[in-house]
Amino acid sequence: MRRDVKRRTFVAGAVGIAATGGSGLLSGCGSGAADTGAAPESLTQPVAELGPLKSGINYPPGYIGPKARRQQTIVTEPATFTVVVPQSLTVGDWAKNEFTRWMEQQTGIRIQWRQVAGKGNDPETMTKINAMMAAGDIPDAFLGITFTRSQLYLYGAQNLFVDLNPYLERYAPNLQLAMKDYPETPKLLKAPDKGVYSFPDINDCYHCRASNGRALLNTEWLRKVGLAMPQTTDEFREVLQAFKQADLAGGGKTIPFGGYKDAALDTFFMNSFLYNAGDPWLAVNDGKVEANYVKDEWREGLKYLHGLYADGLLARDIFTANEDQIKRYGDNPGGPVLGGARVYYWGTLMTLDLVDPKARWHQYETMDPLKGPNGVQVAPWDYLKVGLEVSTLVVTRKCKRPDLLVRWADYQLDLEVVLRSYAGPDFRWSVKGDKGINGKQSIYGMESWNTDETKGKTWDQYGVMYRSGDFRLAERVDPKKPTFESPLYEQTRDHLFPHRQPMERQFPPVTLEADQAALDAEIGLNLKSEVTGSLAKFVTGRLDPNDDGQWADYKSRIGQIGLQPYLEIQQAAYETYQG
Repeated sequence: MRRDVKRRTFVAGAVGIAATGGSGLLSGCGSGAADTGAAPESLTQPVAELGPLKSGINYPPGYIGPKARRQQTIVTEPATFTVVVPQSLTVGDWAKNEFTRWMEQQTGIRIQWRQVAGKGNDPETMTKINAMMAAGDIPDAFLGITFTRSQLYLYGAQNLFVDLNPYLERYAPNLQLAMKDYPETPKLLKAPDKGVYSFPDINDCYHCRASNGRALLNTEWLRKVGLAMPQTTDEFREVLQAFKQADLAGGGKTIPFGGYKDAALDTFFMNSFLYNAGDPWLAVNDGKVEANYVKDEWREGLKYLHGLYADGLLARDIFTANEDQIKRYGDNPGGPVLGGARVYYWGTLMTLDLVDPKARWHQYETMDPLKGPNGVQVAPWDYLKVGLEVSTLVVTRKCKRPDLLVRWADYQLDLEVVLRSYAGPDFRWSVKGDKGINGKQSIYGMESWNTDETKGKTWDQYGVMYRSGDFRLAERVDPKKPTFESPLYEQTRDHLFPHRQPMERQFPPVTLEADQAALDAEIGLNLKSEVTGSLAKFVTGRLDPNDDGQWADYKSRIGQIGLQPYLEIQQAAYETYQG
């Protein structure tokens, strides 16, 4: 999806800890890391202050987000740091990248880059990073490497990662301003020992917060069968039955409703029966952490889905199809075959034609969540896990001047620097009257974003950035070249946002102690396998959710895997998070 929070977005929990061998991972660190630390002068430099605002930039009324300021060079004497980064085809050679050279000219900070294969959040990358740290072969910092919260805490407690608290207070005025804009940020950054072991990235993607609860329905087909957009589970069944009976695709090819394995069905349908954010299927109820998948409401949701599948209203391959398969359905050359689908946006359903105003994707509209038999109607809204990437820049004990790296990171939160890092040097400031995605005054345009023109000119979203909601929506919309961004924003605003759950119901991204993390990883993985496997079986008829014995057997298997100790771990971590 264009400019979404990337898949490297931070992970709540500690699966990564188990993969690294727990707290013993760092016991073999070489003396090179143990013998270094911050120089005394790193905390005695003058406090950094915000520069004056640049003139001539058109901000919309009430704008909250990064602004363009006159920033000073950080150092006058050469300062060089070693930083590990992921490889990126868009970035190219980090040392020769145009934004890299620009940053060095502006700040005086020179970076010696060490590139590792992978995307920053994949097993290949983390295996190399873990081996590097275990051998004591560590850099001054990591950039764009997705350490989990529990890894940050573990390595911070072992004094390998620097607690940035005192540095952020003195040398990060842009971040301090951003944290006032997003007051949950300090709480989300802090480890159980109150340390802050990374410099964050803020990316408030409005539509991403609702993506788990998004489903699309073909409004042209609705018109043909004479029905309105469904608002209840019963109305939805009626719509799918009408699609099937009319066989609008012809020749028996009609698929009333489809999906694919990487877009979970439960995050849309179960919210007609109970609030469900999806994996790991936890919710907070009056301060108590609960698992959704053993509740009676979950069973009622299974019964509903089981009935849809038994009536031929769900695609036969809805649990096994990959994204390529759902796109083949969406791109069917003879016309639409899908009445609707559980997908994240139009681009996962079909190839997008952004030129033709009558292109097929315009037929599909975001559904409201369906109201269930007991009046439940929730669009799961991610208040806490979308919007903040906690491990964007991690400073290690090897760094003698953390203050300079913190100032270097904070420099990147300026509006112009964000745009150069994100879109390249060819972005353009908007003029008065230009409209953004939300219809308000636009700030900037970046028509060449994500094209071959920007290769070797940006940091491919691996840098430190502050992209507030207002910033993202202030991108100029060319009325002659409309994209899906405006309808995606509008449909999220109109169909999903009004049905969001209270924030206190969401289980937050917690940090686990090392012993908790290992147990969490083992039990959590087995629970996930049982929940997802049984969900597919109950829906497709290999198990019957109407059978009391089969439901009891399922709950028994969940209990034997270790649901109770798992919930105790999550409850303890939640209470620590709450402070």
